[in-house]
Amino acid sequence: MAEQTIERPAAPTVVAPADDRDWVVIFSGTPWANGAHRQHALARELTVDHRVLFVDPAGHLPRWRVEIRQVADGLWQCAGPALLPLGRHLPPVNRANRWLAARLLRRWFRRQAASLRLLWLDEDLAAPVAARLDASAVVYDATDLDWTFTRRWNRGHLRRALRSAVGAADLVLASSTALPERMPASDPAPVVLANGCDPERFSPDGPVAPWLLGLRRPLIGYSGAVDTRAFDAELVAAVARAHPEWTFLLIGPSTRAGRAPLAGLSNVQLVDAVRFADVPSILRACDVTIIPYRVGGLIDYVHPKKCYEYLALGKPVVATPLPALRTLADTIALAADPTSFGAALADALERADAPDEAARRREVAAGNSWSARGIQLRSLLAGLPR
Repeated sequence: MAEQTIERPAAPTVVAPADDRDWVVIFSGTPWANGAHRQHALARELTVDHRVLFVDPAGHLPRWRVEIRQVADGLWQCAGPALLPLGRHLPPVNRANRWLAARLLRRWFRRQAASLRLLWLDEDLAAPVAARLDASAVVYDATDLDWTFTRRWNRGHLRRALRSAVGAADLVLASSTALPERMPASDPAPVVLANGCDPERFSPDGPVAPWLLGLRRPLIGYSGAVDTRAFDAELVAAVARAHPEWTFLLIGPSTRAGRAPLAGLSNVQLVDAVRFADVPSILRACDVTIIPYRVGGLIDYVHPKKCYEYLALGKPVVATPLPALRTLADTIALAADPTSFGAALADALERADAPDEAARRREVAAGNSWSARGIQLRSLLAGLPR
């Protein structure tokens, strides 16, 4: 469907006349184009009984109009407007940008003669639109602590935005069991709707990337960012030095500081960012998978969805003991230091081909699919005002 702007009359095909489902508007901190995250999976689940308008975060350059296009059945993507740049850093600019977004979206909804059932926020800075869009209920989905992603001088602005988003919500969700205690108090209290996976996409039955066939085995795989914020490169480097017979395959974007501890290690292979669609074919070649995240810092509230993606492939998982992963201790191995992490990997490699254990891992992943999360979500939304 061609892009449309709100300044000109909407084409009659923007919304199918026979579709009388209520709307959900999602103000997300992650653009639709980055479509492999929690926000995108839950947006698709919401289309079961709603029409969804997914609003991208404001860009770095001013945009004084709304552009809306259909991206899937029941799902539209909106390139959100911005009067001025630097809204992430300057509260008055953020308020002005949100005023413009709400004004233009109200006009668009009037043209559709549509009712707004839910306003969904996963971007803290979008909280001002809650008072300007006439939604029946507001949901705040805590996917991360956004204030931990900025410099210290800007944290107060983002922490105030978090408090505003939580305070505006009729339902507060949290992606991890470790998040609620790190969030502002809310009434009602946050409900944990954990991250999930797509077991069909991460099926063990599928192609293997041919370029992996020349790598020395056993192959230990990781998918995700190699940085200093979450990834514990010192831990991986120590294990790699102790076990030169293993090959560590790290796929994902990396920072200079993140990969620095791995320099000079011939058994560590870094592969820059790959398409999400290609990740399963790479991980299928791995014997064991890892989640070597730092514990005890700003990031240890996370619930890595990669854990369920690894399990859906039937792969053994060795991870550091993040709070949200401790409930999986009977399915994955948890180890905090290089010695125990290496021992857990050695044990996992010995049992990697056991079919009964692989089947049990896939069963756990299936129970934590996005479709299972969607059932839980719809049950929660049924109790909200209409």
